[in-house]
Amino acid sequence: MSVVVQLDDYLIKLAAELPSRLGYSQRLRRRFLFERLAEKVDEYLKEGETGTLLLPGLRGTGKTTLLGQLYFYALQKTPGVLYLPVDELHLLGFTIYEAVERYVEIFRPEKLILLLDEVHYDPRWDLTLKVLHDRREYLTIATGSSAIKLRESPDLARRAVSLDVEPLTFLEYLHLTGEKVQPAGLDALFEADEEALRRALETAAKYGNTAETYLRSGSLPVALEMAEREAHELLLSLTERIIYLDLRNFRGFDASTINAAMRLLVLLSAPKGERFSYERLSKSLGIGKATVVKLVRTLIKSGLLIEIPPVGSTSSKVRKSPKLKFSAPAIRAAILSRFGIVELGALLEDVTAFYLSKAGILEYEPKKGGADFVLLRGGKRYVIEVGLSKKSRSQVERSMERLKADMGIVVGQEFDVEGDIISIPWRAFLALL
Repeated sequence: MSVVVQLDDYLIKLAAELPSRLGYSQRLRRRFLFERLAEKVDEYLKEGETGTLLLPGLRGTGKTTLLGQLYFYALQKTPGVLYLPVDELHLLGFTIYEAVERYVEIFRPEKLILLLDEVHYDPRWDLTLKVLHDRREYLTIATGSSAIKLRESPDLARRAVSLDVEPLTFLEYLHLTGEKVQPAGLDALFEADEEALRRALETAAKYGNTAETYLRSGSLPVALEMAEREAHELLLSLTERIIYLDLRNFRGFDASTINAAMRLLVLLSAPKGERFSYERLSKSLGIGKATVVKLVRTLIKSGLLIEIPPVGSTSSKVRKSPKLKFSAPAIRAAILSRFGIVELGALLEDVTAFYLSKAGILEYEPKKGGADFVLLRGGKRYVIEVGLSKKSRSQVERSMERLKADMGIVVGQEFDVEGDIISIPWRAFLALL
């Protein structure tokens, strides 16, 4: 049997199997990002607006489910929908380009929507997407768990639009578990909108008992509604896949460096582990400083870590190490669970960094006793302290004076608006997004 006939048979069989293979996705609630993708589908079908959308994201963020839901949405509007599981395609010895060409020959769609899952399994995926994009014939939406690859393709840098599939916010976590919620948004905090803040307080009062579960195990869809121990085992497995597959395959790190990467995450997950120096990490891990820097940069690009540089001039940013937070607090919790230590404060700082990174330029004050976070947004500077003690307000006041900040925010235990400082209970802060 020729290769072409084999590919034809596979595509015909795949088209018949997809409704049952992806049927599970219809039983699940949609992530908030789905609406933006559905709009792109509608624009293409109504106005012929072709393009390429890349959906990089941490493993476990629900990219395959999202693409499955989009498949059924598009199929209601047009028969010309091709969903390709590229890992399976690659295993069978076919390429994306070959599959698209044969699909068009067999089915002859008037318009074609390409949904490519785990696109990075095709060795020439980026060149293929570039060629398909330049034809201006299709709408292509591609996911990849190897977020490093999707973010660093020179062929697609100026062509494709990237929409990160991020970990869950607290309200999206509630939404996916069946609750009806309405985000107040971070503007409520930055604009000191007391009415909107009180709505967040009401949401926190209603759902606050699940906030700690969200922090400890609920920030990634893959572990949704699992028992904590089971969730942590799964998240550790996902983290190991990032280390032992994505880092090895893309960066070409040797075995000793790959093994050091997992130890690096353990060191960073420990209390105060985000404040580090590359020199100390180099000694602790037994690898060169340049390799440690490369490892950290790669883990940031994978979506696993968030980098927060120090406040100051360019030269001071170079001299001082950044602060590193986990994009999904459940990952930190999973790593720490091995040692029987899961500190709520550290998880809360992770999610605060995740929220604030969406809002503006995020930094930290490196001086002793300095603010946890400093945010530049709309020409204003905000000082943010995360703490469950009453000392947090005084720390904010000192940092505001040193940095000439416009406003201070305490994410802590109580609600209070006094002068240019807002205190908000941490559960209500979570309920903003």
